[in-house]
Amino acid sequence: MTSLHSRSDRSRWSVALAAMLLAFGSGCVAVTDAGPVRVEPRPSHHQSCRVPPGHLPPPGECRIWYPDRPPGQQPPPGDCYELERRVPPDACLVYGD
Repeated sequence: MTSLHSRSDRSRWSVALAAMLLAFGSGCVAVTDAGPVRVEPRPSHHQSCRVPPGHLPPPGECRIWYPDRPPGQQPPPGDCYELERRVPPDACLVYGD
């Protein structure tokens, strides 16, 4: 009977240890803050950035636009979800409609 009791204790300790490791391990996640996100509202995004019609992103995509750069020196369009987190303070995000 003693061997069953000790096996049961070991099993309980194993479960408790696994639970503690899981709880501790789940808290060890590296999170980086990309800084402030600035997204222009959809109704006025073309006017505030003065994007020429030929340089607007295609529907479903976005483009970071720097007002002080010529159109040919702007970054290419891309995924809105990704670009929303990378808009610098001196730029705006243009949505393709």
